[in-house]
Amino acid sequence: LTDKYADFIDANRKEDPVERLKTLKRLIHDLPEHHYETLKFLSAHLKTVAENSEKNKMEPRNLAIVFGPTLVRTSDDNMTHM
Repeated sequence: LTDKYADFIDANRKEDPVERLKTLKRLIHDLPEHHYETLKFLSAHLKTVAENSEKNKMEPRNLAIVFGPTLVRTSDDNMTHM
């Protein structure tokens, strides 16, 4: 899976939003099933959290700040570097 990291980063850098979305969807659907299902569950949960941001102050930007470093990092990255 570590080789997928660069693919996701490259896809997210695409200028054309339609092409970016198409590429990201393909990459997500190419994940192993257990990773795909975990991502799907986590995304649904975080969407619910964001929908209640008036109460919990966890809008999408805040969620990205909190969860981003944990969920998206290279294989050679570790918590001591953070």
